[in-house]
Amino acid sequence: MLRLIPIYILVLCLAGCSSQGERDPVLGEAHVGPATLQIRKELTAGADVAATVKHGEQVDIIGKRRRFYKVRTSSGAEGWLDGRMLLSTEDMEDLRDIADRSSKAPSQGKATVFDPLNVHTVANRQSPSFFQVTPGMHIDVIAHERSPRVPFQSHEFVKAPLKPEPPRKPKKMSEAKIPPPPAGPAPALPENWLELSGRGGDPEPDSGVLAEAQTKEAEEKKPVHPMDEWALIRTQDGRAGWVLSRNLLMSIPDEVAQYAERARIAAYFQLGSVSDQGKERPVWLWAALSERGAAHDFDSLRIFTWSVKRHRYETSFIERGVKGHLPITLDKGAGGAVNGFKVVVEEKTGAVVERDYSLQGYRARITGRKECALPPGWLPEKKEEQAPAEVKEAPALSWKDRAKGWMEAVKAKIKR
Repeated sequence: MLRLIPIYILVLCLAGCSSQGERDPVLGEAHVGPATLQIRKELTAGADVAATVKHGEQVDIIGKRRRFYKVRTSSGAEGWLDGRMLLSTEDMEDLRDIADRSSKAPSQGKATVFDPLNVHTVANRQSPSFFQVTPGMHIDVIAHERSPRVPFQSHEFVKAPLKPEPPRKPKKMSEAKIPPPPAGPAPALPENWLELSGRGGDPEPDSGVLAEAQTKEAEEKKPVHPMDEWALIRTQDGRAGWVLSRNLLMSIPDEVAQYAERARIAAYFQLGSVSDQGKERPVWLWAALSERGAAHDFDSLRIFTWSVKRHRYETSFIERGVKGHLPITLDKGAGGAVNGFKVVVEEKTGAVVERDYSLQGYRARITGRKECALPPGWLPEKKEEQAPAEVKEAPALSWKDRAKGWMEAVKAKIKR
């Protein structure tokens, strides 16, 4: 037994000299938001890069400073990154859910871009961008939504422990040696006090009316955030995300798009074609929005058909002043020919109906109405986040537990 003591001492010395120290405990987990993200070894801009991770990779959180997190990758690399670039498990589920929903939704037209365009995980300018749309790519536009331009609030993965502040001792008030003189009588009101108050002799308003007026005034003073118009897009490989609508160029020919003037084309469809001098000219239906910041998706419907006599596009059907909501669905018959289309609109009475339009030639007329509900929105509902677990300090290990851990580490190294 005595012969084994020097061996244990040698093993403990080797373990103590090991370059691998005790690892920080895992406080939570998160997923990488951007397409690629660099993890820095230190919390400075010029620090060396510890690792580069990709969108969707899971990382373990082992520390926090303000909005920055210290993470550990699956390969064991540790470093710091901005917490706004991380997604929670619920965020990843929402992203997969919106991709699944958009794969089943009808396309509202093709679009392209002039310059590389970031695609965001949510409809917020500061949210992570997990891929880009490059010039030449044709993407499907699925829906349009309006979202307030507010700072991006990322998920709080770890709540730093708060040290209780020591109780403050009450200050001892020094007793005045000489008591203050007694207060004199209050001055009398002037005779024209009603005129000075601005009421001009009107009776005092009711307290309920005054409280309502004060509440209304407080609501009016609340900051009004500008609204951004976003488009949900879908790529050919099934990815879906959010882009600013003003950066998209709908792939409808310029011969037709020139008539939009300042209106934004929300959706367009090809209804058929007209043959002129041996060349097929498509017939287009579009839905456009001329009012910025409206709560609906489009306010006009228009069909453009090719005139064989004048060799140009002319309007065969137009309807203005509608409050329409996407999606617009085409009614196709045998052979893929379009017989009509369906649109969800808000009537002047406030009722929401689905209109059936049938085509006679390339002129549309309403053939049916039925009440319906507004199409479901695409923006994820805000969920009440549970309070993150507080960081608890790891209990101090005894010398026996440390020795046991060193022995296991040495055995693992010997087995390698």
